[in-house]
Amino acid sequence: DTTSNELGLRIAGVRSFNVNHSCKHYHMNKMVARRLTGDTIVDAFRMFFSDGISQKRRVICTFLEKLKKIIEAVENLNFRLYCCSLLLVYESDAGGGIKTDIRIIDFAEFQTCTGDGEKYSGPDKGFLLGLYNLVKFLTILSQQETPAIISVTGNDDQQTHQQK
Repeated sequence: DTTSNELGLRIAGVRSFNVNHSCKHYHMNKMVARRLTGDTIVDAFRMFFSDGISQKRRVICTFLEKLKKIIEAVENLNFRLYCCSLLLVYESDAGGGIKTDIRIIDFAEFQTCTGDGEKYSGPDKGFLLGLYNLVKFLTILSQQETPAIISVTGNDDQQTHQQK
């Protein structure tokens, strides 16, 4: 069970810089990410956008702008994307500079027609569900102070780092 059916998205992994960890980065592998629920997935995003001191609000807002443009494009297309991924990448430097990128990857199952050869009518509602939920989660993060993260998966395994 993953969040794919409920939310139209799931997290396959997270890696981000974090000053509070001995190796100076936070890592969540795909096995831990599969245990995320609709209630804990926002904490995984919170960890991705935190350096252990503060939430990267400017980065989140930049991603929100880019996601809204992607949604606008997808809402006007007649295709289906099965088993594709969004890759979110950001870099920030000590001087306050940021670089962000969103890529649609792994879309080997891009289809414009049904199995019967009929053209699809309307946008891919499943793909849009995931995009809408991603925007919802990032909007929540952009509006919050950086709260303590209790646990992402509800257990204390090594991949579930806690922040206080």
